[in-house]
This record gives sequence, C-alpha cells and structure tokens, in this order.
Amino acid sequence: MNATAAEPLAHYRAAFESVSADHSGTAAQRAAAFERFAELGFPGAREETWKYTSLRRLESRRFPVRAGAATVALPTALAGCRIAVIDGRHRPDLSAGGMPAGVRLRTLAQAQLDGESTGALLRVARGGGTERFAALNAALCPDVLLLDVTEGAGAEPIEIVLASSPAEPGMSHPRLLVRAARGSTARIVLRHLGDDAERFVNSVVDVEVGPDATVHLYRLLDGGNRAFHIERIEATVGQRGTFVVHDAQLGAGLARLDLNARLAAPQAAAELTGLFLADGSRHLDTHVRVDHLAVGTRSLQDYRGIAAGRGRAVFNGKAIVHEGAQQSQARQTNRNLLLTPGAEVDTKPELEIYADDVQCSHGATTGQLDAAALFYLRSRGLSETEARSALTRAFTGAVLSRMDHAAFASAVHEGLDARLERLLEAQP
Repeated sequence: MNATAAEPLAHYRAAFESVSADHSGTAAQRAAAFERFAELGFPGAREETWKYTSLRRLESRRFPVRAGAATVALPTALAGCRIAVIDGRHRPDLSAGGMPAGVRLRTLAQAQLDGESTGALLRVARGGGTERFAALNAALCPDVLLLDVTEGAGAEPIEIVLASSPAEPGMSHPRLLVRAARGSTARIVLRHLGDDAERFVNSVVDVEVGPDATVHLYRLLDGGNRAFHIERIEATVGQRGTFVVHDAQLGAGLARLDLNARLAAPQAAAELTGLFLADGSRHLDTHVRVDHLAVGTRSLQDYRGIAAGRGRAVFNGKAIVHEGAQQSQARQTNRNLLLTPGAEVDTKPELEIYADDVQCSHGATTGQLDAAALFYLRSRGLSETEARSALTRAFTGAVLSRMDHAAFASAVHEGLDARLERLLEAQP
C-alpha cells in the first residue's frame, strides 16, 4: 500500500480504535467490517461503479467522530411520531410522539439485553460500489436503530430525522434496520438534514419485507452544500411483499446512493421512483438495482433528473431477471433535463435477462426544455422565468404525483420550488 492510500486509512483506523471500546458486545463483527473496508479502500478512478464520481476531496479530508450530544433545531415534523438521530446516535430527548400500535423501536444494545442474536444487524453487504462504505459504517456506527412492525400491524407514518452537530465538521455513520412482519404495513420518512458545515455522512438502511407486507420508504436528502453523503439502502422482499421508495435528492455537495432491492420470493414487487436536482456545483450519483429471483416478480424504476449551472448527475439503473424468474415484469425509465449549457447528466440503463417468459423494458432520455412549449406559454402571457418554471415542474410531475404522503410531498414541493425559483431567476 502506498503512502497516499495509507494516510486516510490510518485516520479511519484511529477513529475505529477510539470507539471500539464502547462496543465490546459486537467487537468481532466490527473488527471484521473494518478490515473489509481497509481491504477495499477508497474507490479508484478505474472502478466502473465510480467511473463518473471522484472521491479525492473526501479522501483528503480528516473528519472527527462527534458524540451526538449537541442541541439541534429541527424543522416541523412530517409525521406524528418523530425519531431523532444526531451524529448517528438516537436522541430520545429530541424525538416526539409515541410509537404507533404494533411498532417497536430498539437499539442494538437493547436488542442484546433482550437476548436477541445481533450479529446480522452489522452484516456487511457484498458487492456494489458502496460495499466499502457499508463496511465502514458497520465498524463505526454508534448503534443500530431496529424498527420492528408486528404481524398484521398497519403503522402510521414514522419520521426518522438524521442530522449532525450544528456548525461543526465531523463524520457520522447512522444505521437503521426495518423489519416488517407478515401482512404488516410500514411507512418510514427518512429525512436527512444539514447546514453549511463540511461533513461526511455515511448511512446504511436495511429493510426486510415479510410475506404480504408493504414498506413505504420516503427519502428526502436536504443536506448542506458542503456535505459528502453516501447511503446504501438494501431491501429483501418476501412472497407477495411490496417495497416502495419515494426518493427526493435536493441537497448535499456530493452524494452517492446505492438502492438495491432483492425480490426473493414469488410475486414480490418493488416500485422505486425519485427525482434529483444537481444545481450549482452539486454532484449526485444514483445507482438503482433490482434482482428478480423468483417467479412472477414485478419492478418499476422511474427517476427524473434536473441539472443546471455546473451541476452533474449520474444515474445507473439495473434490473436483473435471474434464471428461473419466469413471468417477471421489469420496467425502467430515466428522464433528465438540462437547464443550462454547463450542466451534465450521465445515464446508463441496464437490463439483464436470464429467463425467457418475461416482460421487460428500459430506456433513458436527456434533453432541454421544449422551445415550442416555451414559446406557447410566453404567448399566453407568462414571463420567461414563469414559463421555464412551469415546464420544469411539469417534468417532475409523474414522480411527484406518486408521493402519497401529504406532508412529505409538500416538503418536497416546497424545497424543489424554492430551489428552482432561485435557479431560474439567476439565468440570463
């Protein structure tokens, strides 16, 4: 290993050693996870899954681990029950509302006291571009939040707010496991907040969808402009289960999301939709993968991207229909809009089929606002800014209309509108 690679590794090893004494019950799992991170290291320029995204700036930074004890001002809640996580640590003092009936919240430490085998809670996901960061998360996460929805329960929405100590650089490694038992319904609002401080957030979310269960995950990334945000979401869906994601990426300076769904049993389904806005100098990299592993599974991927200024976005959507997954359906769409000449979107739709009785489609488009439509709206009395704004909002409409949680949809609308208004007014 050369000196350049060894220096950041030494920093993260020191961070691991500083927190390892607090986790004696999971020491072996955490040590193995860190060694996996050390083996993989930061991604190089030649790695295919990081082809368009360089982490040299993140690799050069030395972020301290924060204790999560700071007082943080949180915005209006998007659900009656709010769980606050600051610097990766559960903060009951900043949380509000009681757990809905049929939902149990514990930390990994509490699960250990309950006698539950907890090794799987720190498992390291294999493969994909963010495996190394999932391993680092398993090594450094202060705790694991475990959210269990009991059999047949129909849970009200639960908001999980993830924030950092204000105005202080640092890194955090939040980790969440959602387990929806047979026939249950869970609605989780995952809301990432940030300010103007430079920080590194490395998040992992595991979802287990039981037979005939449904999990709705509403994700809003609204971090600060100097934040490095890496997140891996892994879902395994059981027989006739459904996993639904509504993703809105409106923040962070550099962000990477790996969203993976395993349709592991017959008639399992996934609906993964989202939008991203890469304006200014933001860099947003999104990788979505669905594995069809059983008969009659169904998936939909639909992402809309907007880029402006010197912003850059990357989208890689993949659906794999494995051998034996007959009668599966996989649909994938990525549409992108470039608002200024300097913006860029790199998109790569992929479809692999190893079964012969399937229905699959995929495609991607990238373009600019339609000149004829602009002219028509101007002729109806709208200003240039108003016309461009109306067409841009209409472009995101198919994704926004799927957001069936009113408070979440309103927050996304407001955030998107505010950013677009500033962006379009600044254009000549």
